[in-house]
Amino acid sequence: MKKVLIIGGGGGGLILANHLDTNEYDVTVVDRSDLHFYQPWFLYIAFKGSKRKISRPIGELLKPGANFVKDEISTINLDERKVYGSRKGIYNYDYLVIATGTNPDPDSIPGLRQTYDEYGDYHTSVWSSQKLWSNVSKFKGGTVAIGQASPTCKCPPSLLEGAFLLEEHLKKVGLRDKTRIVFFTPFPRAYPAEPMNRVVEPLVKERGIEVMPFFDVDAIDPQTKTITSLEGDSLKYDLPIIVPPCKGTKIKIIPETVQDEDRFIKADKKLMKISGYDDAFAVGDCNTLPTSKTGVTAHLEAMAVADIIQGKYSEFNGRINCPFDTAYGKATFVIADYNNPVAPYPPTRLKHMMKMTMARIYWMTLMGTADPIFDQFFKFTRPEKLNKKYAVTD
Repeated sequence: MKKVLIIGGGGGGLILANHLDTNEYDVTVVDRSDLHFYQPWFLYIAFKGSKRKISRPIGELLKPGANFVKDEISTINLDERKVYGSRKGIYNYDYLVIATGTNPDPDSIPGLRQTYDEYGDYHTSVWSSQKLWSNVSKFKGGTVAIGQASPTCKCPPSLLEGAFLLEEHLKKVGLRDKTRIVFFTPFPRAYPAEPMNRVVEPLVKERGIEVMPFFDVDAIDPQTKTITSLEGDSLKYDLPIIVPPCKGTKIKIIPETVQDEDRFIKADKKLMKISGYDDAFAVGDCNTLPTSKTGVTAHLEAMAVADIIQGKYSEFNGRINCPFDTAYGKATFVIADYNNPVAPYPPTRLKHMMKMTMARIYWMTLMGTADPIFDQFFKFTRPEKLNKKYAVTD
């Protein structure tokens, strides 16, 4: 029986494990934590104070026959087919899948570590989201500086989701007129992809959210409460909400050449095979694929890799399908693939209900029991179909 070793118990790792035939393959998932978190809900902890339970033991989310091991991996040697754990020793494999996600790096920008520890964010953990809600709920007015510290970040819609939900909260508690909201971004517009920006920009203007484009964070001075950018601009704040830069895995990988300067793993954009290797794959946020780092992307990559390992023809087409909460009970989806740009899909209440439904069936999604639902949804929302329906003519 061939051994499939999956490093990472996030969405990509679990979906892949649950789509492998455990009668034919010895499947093992290794993660340093024994809990899996529903990360999209960090947003609602941070801006609504949600106390919903969003974690489950990884072992309970695996199909019968798949194994879970709690261990911290220190080194992966792709040439020797060996993986070294800090607690359990050496793992051998026939197929390796690295699905380690991203790592926040607040230490890479001067002043960000102190700011992050004091104020939290809505992107990186339950703890940081709870910390941010503590600050948001006590806020009495002033300038809120909200945005991403660097261009590399997972789930692009979530950055603006935070700004929209913050604005809604401030209006609800009667502080909107006492607050200036500034959304800073390293990109030239509020949303990086222009077709979706045509949907977003009117909402930003309508809600009085200021946008500072071309703002790459260079340093933060907690004493003067000032953020400065590489471009030479500065922004004063009373409440900073800064999503740290995202980096790749901290695991040492041999050879080092399979990673870029930010430790993301170089992989084929359709097959997810690590460059130079037919028996090793990188799935989800940890790879360098030219698409967004999102849960749905990891989901679809994982399903393709499961097919490939089992000898079936399969390719990932670059599909993204990100729910995007625009607040006030409405949402949209950011949908595209390698051959079709993002469609300017307008927000509706129905789409918000769909986003909430996806949250409710999330655990089913990991187990594969929601596959028929998603198959129909992906078919109905094909990017080429949406682009034709919502085509914008200048």
